[in-house]
Amino acid sequence: MSHPSTAASSRAASPNRALPRIVCLHGSGTSAIIFKIQLRNLSRALRDHFRLIYLDAPYQSVAGPGVLPVFADCPPFWRWYPFEDYATNGVEAGVKEQERAARKSRQTIVAAIRKDDEDVRKDSGGKEPGPVVGVMGFSQGGRFTAGLLADQAEGRSWETQGMPEFKFGVMLCASYPPYSLTNASKSPLDFPGPRDEYGTQGPPSLQEIVHVPSVHVRGLQDPNLERGRRLSKYFAEHGIKEEKEYQMWHNLPQAAGDTTSGGQKSTDEIRDAILSVWDECEGRS
Repeated sequence: MSHPSTAASSRAASPNRALPRIVCLHGSGTSAIIFKIQLRNLSRALRDHFRLIYLDAPYQSVAGPGVLPVFADCPPFWRWYPFEDYATNGVEAGVKEQERAARKSRQTIVAAIRKDDEDVRKDSGGKEPGPVVGVMGFSQGGRFTAGLLADQAEGRSWETQGMPEFKFGVMLCASYPPYSLTNASKSPLDFPGPRDEYGTQGPPSLQEIVHVPSVHVRGLQDPNLERGRRLSKYFAEHGIKEEKEYQMWHNLPQAAGDTTSGGQKSTDEIRDAILSVWDECEGRS
């Protein structure tokens, strides 16, 4: 049996202190229940350190890739925004629709946090919940995670009343571009420079770098691998970014059928990467 590292064990939260919380955003065409199952090994590795908040995205969807037949009995399925192509009815209309969708998704997060506040107080006999410190997303949820952090870095968190200030983000099999209010306010023509199939070719400008501690987990067999690498370039280095790549597809280590990513060892490495950036956050406060 694999055991948590000594470093991880030493960082376990005090039993007298409410656990800090991480908002968990599922991928497209899944749900909070499915993501909780997909994340069960990592959540077990994190349970002494964080409380995880799961929630359904606001837009109903068909089942996402890999969801069927395993989760055929788990509808409805959800996604964080209603369309892939917002320019169908013209760029201007598409930008407005995407921004409305981004706001609705953010409002859904606020409602989930408030519900979890109530659940914690009820389950603990009235004790106050721990702070919301992080956001963790898989696939489309990872793109939304990147967008939330980018918006926050640009001072746009105030646009949704009640949004927390995230101290760090975890992006699991996420890809470029991020899904954000900032990007929604721009036409595709506002992104200068040459492009390839993975997005803009040029490196991000200094103004575009997001200075929020982050963890990026990618699968080397994931069709979105290069888009994921592109996304991580928009997050600052200097000891506050952890990047992990494994021999896996578009999934997490220890997912059903996964035999190549390193199993529990990989899960523990991801846990330690999350704790490393959280240590950085606590060191700043």
